Amino acid sequence: MKFNDIQSFIDYTTNRMNKGRFSLDHFKALLESLGNPQYRLKTVHIAGTNGKGSTTNYLRAILQASGLRVGTFTSPHLEVHNDRIRINDVYISDEQLLYYGNRFAKLIEENNLSMFEIDTLIAIHFFLDQDVDIALFEVGLGGRLDATNVIIPMISLITTIGFDHMDILGDTLALISMEKAGIVKEGVPLYTSEDKPECLDVFKQICTERNAKFNTIKEARNIELKYGIRFNYDNLSIHLNTSALYQVKNASLAIEGARYLSNYFEINDDDIINGLKDTQWKGRFELVSTNPHIIIDGAHNTHGISALIESAQYLPKPLVIVFSALRDKETDVMLDDLLSIADEVIVTEFDFYRAASLDKLSHGNVLAIQNNHEAIQKGIDLSQNGTCLITGSLYFISQVRQLILPKILGVKP
Repeated sequence: MKFNDIQSFIDYTTNRMNKGRFSLDHFKALLESLGNPQYRLKTVHIAGTNGKGSTTNYLRAILQASGLRVGTFTSPHLEVHNDRIRINDVYISDEQLLYYGNRFAKLIEENNLSMFEIDTLIAIHFFLDQDVDIALFEVGLGGRLDATNVIIPMISLITTIGFDHMDILGDTLALISMEKAGIVKEGVPLYTSEDKPECLDVFKQICTERNAKFNTIKEARNIELKYGIRFNYDNLSIHLNTSALYQVKNASLAIEGARYLSNYFEINDDDIINGLKDTQWKGRFELVSTNPHIIIDGAHNTHGISALIESAQYLPKPLVIVFSALRDKETDVMLDDLLSIADEVIVTEFDFYRAASLDKLSHGNVLAIQNNHEAIQKGIDLSQNGTCLITGSLYFISQVRQLILPKILGVKP
């Protein structure tokens, strides 16, 4: 099997989204047959329900500011499939991605790899071939059985925990925390931004069993919304280029990660401050247009919506929210929360095999519009002189950013 162009490989890979199993043995066995290339990388592992991508990006920015060559593996992609695999925030090229697709085509077929396993396999080899100083791996789903859990990191980070993927990870915070803590390795320290006792108890237990030092972030002080967010963390004065208050915790976790890594790399306080200052993670409370005023945010579960609302209440009114989600989410709860702060909530559908139907989203006093172009245009029209906030599934946000808004606005955000 040979792929002649990048689109044929991406189409093939995307069609394998549901292939494979939610287990790790077969993928570990494949990597072992290849000589366990992942062990030759210096890595950081990042898990959690919300904030993984942002924490990864903040830490990447700090490490890059210190002069390191940094690989990042994140998911899902927001713009193109390539953006899952980056070095110093530059996507793997079409030519490089196609090369690895053909290099591993036979192995992919023989081992029935899923899309995420394919991406992980390629990321490991790309980072090795490109001689990165360190690679940051964001967990795709859970932690214990996730394909990224083949690495032995220098440090493990876990962001906040909430209810998501409960059919796979469990229906209590303790069970979900157990799955997330599956990334903790023997003797490898864990840092977390979580503060709920039922989650921390699990993390402490796992760390004790694995002789791993357990750490939590410190409290951020003097938080203010002023040309972004300003706050004090330990002895640092931090400025974030965002109005999303939930990013304070993610940035704080990245700071702790960077400070631990400063034991092995030359990373100073100026690198931390400068790395965080100008960094923004696309699709996270991202201002994509000022006229009209449009913000997009991938708040894809109840915990994410709660965090979003904390900042959304400060947006210019009227506030019109356009929302769509995956069908396995607690959409009724999410919509009740959004209805509590919005002048209008519009629900819509998008093209994805796991997307919720309009019937499922038609909850409470919402305006249901099936065509998402029309839904967003309506949101913009109703939010004149205020804010149109587009939120929900990251897959929805990706389509909004790539396909819908460029047509409506006439330019790509």
